[in-house]
Amino acid sequence: MKLQMLCLAGAAVLVVLPQASAQEPASVPADLVKELRELRTRVDALEAKQAKEKEEYERTIGELRTEVDRLHRQGGPTAQPEPEDELEALVEQLTEQGVMGEEEPGFLESVGRAIQSSNPDISLIGDFLGHYSSNEGRGFDDEFLFRHLELGISGNIDPYARADVFIGMGQHDDGSWHTHVGEAYVTFLTLPHDLQPRIGRFKSSFGKANPQHLHALPWVEYPLIVQNYFGDHGLSGDGVGISWLVPNKWDKYIEVTYEIINNDSSLFAGQDTDDFVHLVHLKNFFDLSDASTLELGASFATAPNDEGHGGNRSMIEGLDITYKWRPPEAGHYKSFLWQTELLAAQADLRQGQETSWGLYSAADYQFARRWVVGLRYDYSQMPYSSSRHEHGYSTYLTFLQSPYVLMRLGYMYTDRNFRLYGDKDEHELFLQCIFNLGPHRAHKY
Repeated sequence: MKLQMLCLAGAAVLVVLPQASAQEPASVPADLVKELRELRTRVDALEAKQAKEKEEYERTIGELRTEVDRLHRQGGPTAQPEPEDELEALVEQLTEQGVMGEEEPGFLESVGRAIQSSNPDISLIGDFLGHYSSNEGRGFDDEFLFRHLELGISGNIDPYARADVFIGMGQHDDGSWHTHVGEAYVTFLTLPHDLQPRIGRFKSSFGKANPQHLHALPWVEYPLIVQNYFGDHGLSGDGVGISWLVPNKWDKYIEVTYEIINNDSSLFAGQDTDDFVHLVHLKNFFDLSDASTLELGASFATAPNDEGHGGNRSMIEGLDITYKWRPPEAGHYKSFLWQTELLAAQADLRQGQETSWGLYSAADYQFARRWVVGLRYDYSQMPYSSSRHEHGYSTYLTFLQSPYVLMRLGYMYTDRNFRLYGDKDEHELFLQCIFNLGPHRAHKY
């Protein structure tokens, strides 16, 4: 405002001055010349100050953008949010990483989190499935099934921890329903050195597909290696775990996770031992460009497979790679995902050690805002009988009605070298509908 007034005054003087000069060219007062010079000096000073402030603002904005990028890399990979969810996703990411974790939270922050903890996020996800199989004799065959309902409750307990509870309700082949606790764990957020423990029941961090909930997969069912080695619901259990964001000079996302869970898996001893499964998982994440990312993972798990404490053991190793492409200028309309996972297992048996392995490789291409087409190849040996194996070939077409409803049509052909329900080969058709009520917490990237 001051600058505008000074400019107007100067313009008025400059208009009057030529007229006066034309009439009386030799009668310009010395004090008027002095005032004009002072006015010009003040205008130049204000312009310089304005330019300096603009430069400061641009520098600050650049530093903030750099800091946001750094926090994004340190906070680990997350699924790309919808535009209206970006602010919420950023706040949740900063909270999980405990950016201010070493300082005592202020009164307002404590009150805010206390209010949030008394109103946790509650969601309900339904998974409805229609299925046809060429093999007669399956428990679930040629019928519709409300396969799964998941009730999710998530929120901060206090300024230092959050809780996540997922209660599953499933339908047996005979039509009866059963309820179970899928996951229920507490995560501690503010430990130093980027350590983040969790305690409770959770899905283990082995590999890429196993930690995902069934409805979060881009396919109707888990890959064959997950089903054959870890069971229909994957490797999970009661226990403790801790993850560490490894500092490094390259400023890359490197996470190491160590977990101890009960030995309930059929791959190991099941319910016949009081020993534990020990698991280590390493994850690396790289930004290849503004449009593409690459994630590499390695896993190892071991536990007794008999009643002894390590007399006979099973060990399993896994490698996974995930490539994602989503151009910023067309992120809602075009994307590509390639995911591959390989595992190998060694089991000590009475007749000697049995070694087996398996893999899957899948690709999903989003060719329109609401449409995704996918392919997957599976190969799996049986954990305790490597001479038995099966190949799987599947394709899927997914319609994304919205972030809360999707429908999927799938086909899978399985070729086995052993008979299952009377036949070696099997053709399957799937019709799936998944819906979500309420704010469901985003799944891991």
